[in-house]
Amino acid sequence: MEPTEKQKPQASKYYRRKLLMSYFTSTVCIILVLYLAGLFFMLLFNTQHVSDMFRSNIKMTITLNDTRSKAEIDKFRKMLDQADYVRETQYISKDDAAKELAKELGEDFIEIIGKNPLYSQIEIKLADNYSNIDSIKSIEVALKGHKAVDEVYYPKDVWNNATTVITKIASIFLVLTIILAIITIILIANSIRLQMSGDRFDIHTAKLIGASNWHISKPYLKKALIQGLIASIFAVIGLGATIRFIEKIINGVFQISAFWTTLMSILVIGIVVTLAAAFISIHKYLNAKEEELYY
Repeated sequence: MEPTEKQKPQASKYYRRKLLMSYFTSTVCIILVLYLAGLFFMLLFNTQHVSDMFRSNIKMTITLNDTRSKAEIDKFRKMLDQADYVRETQYISKDDAAKELAKELGEDFIEIIGKNPLYSQIEIKLADNYSNIDSIKSIEVALKGHKAVDEVYYPKDVWNNATTVITKIASIFLVLTIILAIITIILIANSIRLQMSGDRFDIHTAKLIGASNWHISKPYLKKALIQGLIASIFAVIGLGATIRFIEKIINGVFQISAFWTTLMSILVIGIVVTLAAAFISIHKYLNAKEEELYY
């Protein structure tokens, strides 16, 4: 049954609202895809840098031998401060360690047991060039050979698995990006199909008068290009804000060169994904049989 004159404006309004919602949904999905892809690339490009930085902030704890003289311990502390592999040191006396532990326990344990069982310690952060596992093992052996040292401790599992953890996080972002990319391509294809369905009579007429597929496709591809650019801009803004927030918490965690490379990657991916999805959908629609255009 043909729609009445009163029904046609309502149908047209409903169609435009549905088309607008379809474009809005697909654009939001593109933004999310590009945002997650940006986080993935930032982790990918900075895996070694972030891993080294993470390790360099892990402390190596040296328990001092209290049976040694104060002169020996002072000499050892001076040697550490001048060592190339040391970035920062912090001396914790046994009295300070006892006060900290008593604060955590909420009671003075020394009064209970009658003596302070703790040892003086030195916590060191290694220089970036020495934050790899081979250097750490060599440093550990050298420190244990010193008479002023009783024990050397560092979280071996955390140190060894730093790169693995970062790689796993990057993999999670990659999987989420791929899933969202598939959903986005489907939504873009649906938006193009919906728009071309509304223009099916104009398309059919253009084909009858000999218009090429490229001539018919151009306006739809142009809209897809604009959609990709808009989504890329919003994704870049979101990623930039996220990186800035992370940098405030951990200064220098990302390299600037990787950031600009990531932004260019986001821009290229945004345009390529939207154009590719639009092109496939348009090509499929243009190659459909005439009777299929009415469904």
